[in-house]
Amino acid sequence: MKERAEIASYAAAILSERRFEAEKLADERRLEVASAVPEYAGTEKEIREEGLKLVKLAVRGGAGTEEYGKTEAKLRELGEKLAGVLTAAGYPADYVDNCHTCKKCRDKGYVEDEKGVQTFCDCYTELCRQAVLEESGIPVKKGFEAFDAEVYAPQDRREALEKLEDAKRFTADMQGSRNMLFYGKAGSGKTYLASLAATEACRKGFYTVYATVPLLMQNLLYYGEDERALARRDSTYEIIHSADLLILDELGTERMTPARRDMLSGIIDGIVTDSSRKCIVISNLTLPEILENYGERIFSRLAAMQLVKFDFEASGDLRLRLK
Repeated sequence: MKERAEIASYAAAILSERRFEAEKLADERRLEVASAVPEYAGTEKEIREEGLKLVKLAVRGGAGTEEYGKTEAKLRELGEKLAGVLTAAGYPADYVDNCHTCKKCRDKGYVEDEKGVQTFCDCYTELCRQAVLEESGIPVKKGFEAFDAEVYAPQDRREALEKLEDAKRFTADMQGSRNMLFYGKAGSGKTYLASLAATEACRKGFYTVYATVPLLMQNLLYYGEDERALARRDSTYEIIHSADLLILDELGTERMTPARRDMLSGIIDGIVTDSSRKCIVISNLTLPEILENYGERIFSRLAAMQLVKFDFEASGDLRLRLK
């Protein structure tokens, strides 16, 4: 799982690659048009010369002068002439000028208004969302549209749809929702529904992390002191503590020790005491078994969550059908 800064770097790298490819394509098209339309090369050369003249005037403090205005007007005139040359030859007016994937920001990742205020472009936020989803570890990367009540036995479908509505309400108001505890027998669809909710959270731009409790404990309590071990622990801490939504699965399958109990308690405490962060905890244990295995402190935190019991006796084990 990538940290937040790595997600941003990933998106920036993709945009940089897109700009490179756009410039490469523009050069290819420029050569194509220049060989097919002799007038194109001369007009483009004039545009470069006038553009350089405008830059020099601005650097020397000449912006706003009469000469500067005349040069701007000349550039507009040449731009219209170049577009006319292209369209007369059967090319789109912006055939060479805009080869970018995102026409809105020209693959910069941001747009700028008339006052110079910059905001992230939709293409950048979408790249970040895709990266979060891919790196989240979510087992099923599908949203609520994938939920199919037909996989449940007829007598279980109403209850299954009620649980779907619980999950929808949770993601609809991530700030106001209570944390959730999905508990019940194995193969009843707990992880599947949590995955759908997590995917919806990613789509809304929330930094979402899925982790099994056994693997999380292994990463955090690995006792090596070499640089690699320390880096892994630090990275895991950073990811867990910065997640907007943390999915903790397989609670109850790990080998519990006092150190692991304290670690798990700290993670859960950190989330439930921070209203800006949410979690869904998933366990095959019953509530009495959670109390017995984890003690009063962890149990009280979990019991205060929205309790969603999965008990579809008629439907059997759904794991082979909920893919």
